Amino acid sequence: MSKEFAFHHDPLLRVRDLCVDYITDDGHFRAVKNVSFDIGRGEIFGLAGESGCGKSTIAFSINSLHKPPAFISHGEIWLEDINLRTLSDKELNVIRWSEIAMVFQSAMNSLNPVLTIEDQFLDVIRHHKGWNDDMSRERALQMLDLVNIPRERLKDYPHQFSGGMRQRLVIAIALSLNPKLIVMDEPTTALDVVVQREILQQIFALKQEFGFSVLFITHDLALMTQLSDRIAIMRDGDIVEVNSSKQIRHHPQHDYTKQLWASFPNIHDIEPEEKQAAPELEGTE
Repeated sequence: MSKEFAFHHDPLLRVRDLCVDYITDDGHFRAVKNVSFDIGRGEIFGLAGESGCGKSTIAFSINSLHKPPAFISHGEIWLEDINLRTLSDKELNVIRWSEIAMVFQSAMNSLNPVLTIEDQFLDVIRHHKGWNDDMSRERALQMLDLVNIPRERLKDYPHQFSGGMRQRLVIAIALSLNPKLIVMDEPTTALDVVVQREILQQIFALKQEFGFSVLFITHDLALMTQLSDRIAIMRDGDIVEVNSSKQIRHHPQHDYTKQLWASFPNIHDIEPEEKQAAPELEGTE
């Protein structure tokens, strides 16, 4: 990895020498090993790697959401001039949602099934902004407009929405306080490819409009290169390469990055008789 590529000339978030351990019967296991990187203002920074390599562990570290047996054993995490590692739980609760929001893998697990979407919006907005119900409700309606969900659906329950709509609702709630950074941990994993593309296009459009930064986590490297400005490749708790999306896609430097690309099926390698029968895919490289 070119070490310089891990850092940004105008960073919003700085992670330095982060180590995360898990207590085990044999002592402890280090899941994240001295990881350092920056996320620039307005940047979409991708974090890719196979399952279990430590991507989600880093996401949880940024928001200090770890619970035993996991703990941060070393390192610093800075949001602008604030060292998040020095904050109390009360101070962190102020930062969460208002400065750093998180979109988890499963929208159905993120939304409370017994509360209406309105109640869930109002709970977040009132807690952090102190607004009355009318102001909070108007903000919720504005956010529904942004993610193309009809306003009359505000009083519906999560189970009344499709998977793609639920994921857009989670994104809308995450954006409702206008955070500086959104951490997206596999936000489209359970969705079909058409809905995936729609949601990712919407995320990109919203980022362009509001200027927030994104930490985008997935094991799908091909998908990530279409959205991210820069990408970090993780393996076994360590970052092995950080580079621009274009460089990662066309000129990967690390052997593991090359192996990740090799793991994706290539329609150009289909046998001739199969290739003749297969429809041409528009936009395929």
